[in-house]
Amino acid sequence: MTCPKCQHEKIKKFGTTGKARIQRYRCGDCGATFSPRPPAPLGYHTTPIDEASRALALMLEGASLRAVSRITGIHKNTLSRLMLTAGFKCRQLLDVRVRDLRPRYVQADELWGYVAKKQKRVTAGADARSGAGDQWLWLAIDSETKAVISYYVGKRNGESAHTFIGDLRKRIAADKFQLTTDGLEGYVPAVAYHFGENIDFAQLVKMYAKPTTSGPDWWRPTKVVAIRPQPIIGNPDPDYVSTSHVERLNLSVRMHLRRFTRLTNAFSKSLIHLKAAVALFVAYYNFCRPHQTLRVTPAMEAGLTDHVWTIQELIAA
Repeated sequence: MTCPKCQHEKIKKFGTTGKARIQRYRCGDCGATFSPRPPAPLGYHTTPIDEASRALALMLEGASLRAVSRITGIHKNTLSRLMLTAGFKCRQLLDVRVRDLRPRYVQADELWGYVAKKQKRVTAGADARSGAGDQWLWLAIDSETKAVISYYVGKRNGESAHTFIGDLRKRIAADKFQLTTDGLEGYVPAVAYHFGENIDFAQLVKMYAKPTTSGPDWWRPTKVVAIRPQPIIGNPDPDYVSTSHVERLNLSVRMHLRRFTRLTNAFSKSLIHLKAAVALFVAYYNFCRPHQTLRVTPAMEAGLTDHVWTIQELIAA
């Protein structure tokens, strides 16, 4: 053992520190005191890895931060920092692992959420710069393996569509595949720019009934009264022009991430926490959560791994 400050080897024991009574040492050359610590999977966090994994598992099953704090005894601020660290590591994992995929049918959609306050209460100053207001989660899923290929958190506009489709393009190695989205206009120039003619692209345009503004069920979403498949590029197969799988994924997001639950007071207080929670969920969904239809995880079905990952393995990868 050497001194981390001067690299001198003349050291001796110098008492203990903390509740765990970790051994401390003192350098005989420079007088610095230190405690050797093994590399931690969660960086600077001192929460034991099994406790951190249990807390993250509860978060990923739809529990709020305060509920997880009550169950585990870990302070909610500590839980928030754990989520940020785990989300950052999961984002890196997804960037490295989810590459060179060869899907045949991909579906994309957007999911609404918000940061700090609803859009109608956002002011033009610091609120707009901090990301407060409506935020949309863009998701692209392989219809056959159910793997989430790409995601993006941003506004529902053309700029976000270009960023999202550009990320999708980088992760796919297939010569040609079929993409189906909803009727958002921003998809058309984005797909044309990033894929050109090397794609079969269709939009599923839905027509809705007039919204109800009175009565006990005024808050319910309007009913879909008609669906019109609309080919945009190439020759998409009409039998596979669908967004059913990605819409089912939207439900999974709302069930597993408390901050996406509607008609409650659950929301993200900052954009960075929203992005961390989404990255953590996408990695968990791909690598840790066996799909009921597939009986394996989407990552196993897509050939990205050969076993079901634990949350400890996920955040330590």
